[in-house]
Amino acid sequence: MEEKIKLRDFYITSDFCLIIGKVGVIADTHLGFDIYINEKGGNFPQIQKDSITERIDNIIDKYKLKTLVINGDIKHNFELSYNEIEFVKEFLGHLKDRIDLILIKGNHDTFISKVAEELGIEIYEHYKIKNYTITHGHANFKEDESFLILGHEHPSIKLRDEVGAILKLPCYLYNKRYIVLPAFNPLSPGNDLVNNYASSPCIKKDYLDSEVYAITELGLLNFGTLRDLREFVKVNL
Repeated sequence: MEEKIKLRDFYITSDFCLIIGKVGVIADTHLGFDIYINEKGGNFPQIQKDSITERIDNIIDKYKLKTLVINGDIKHNFELSYNEIEFVKEFLGHLKDRIDLILIKGNHDTFISKVAEELGIEIYEHYKIKNYTITHGHANFKEDESFLILGHEHPSIKLRDEVGAILKLPCYLYNKRYIVLPAFNPLSPGNDLVNNYASSPCIKKDYLDSEVYAITELGLLNFGTLRDLREFVKVNL
């Protein structure tokens, strides 16, 4: 199976990263999700930051990237969390020392502008590379002729066999207007679009016509359009 697939003039990868030349784009790191659980009374190991940092470092080296774009929801908590802010500073500071860093603001990115300013990192509502516009996807976007690279949705598919075994896979959604990236955070299970509706206003009108490229242990698998997959599941599973 394939670790990367070319679409237009970019690649999608089984590393949860889209590659345009020497630019990598990821979305929805949701740094601080583990802190959020603990501050609400849970007992969760704080390994998320190190895990995400290691995966990004590997991607930078593997694809020889010069620039990394994090397309929104860099952090998780809506409310101010000083522990989370410190995690975000360490995380972004490390990446800034390694690579040119571009941040796109998502709906979870409260209080992040001050952190970015302190580190000397620009943060944008949207950013253009070639004829692509990178924007998070939580709000309506006034479209031009450019192709959109989106996050926010955390797309996934859930399949169940006749004995009840369930397989849930993160995925990319791709059509003629946009591509939606899977969530980079390993603790984000994703929105099962086989059984649920999309939440992003940018994709609601035509997401069922998108092709589904699922990330599996075997590599990237094309499941056809979401509409056809839904119909198959309804009839067969």
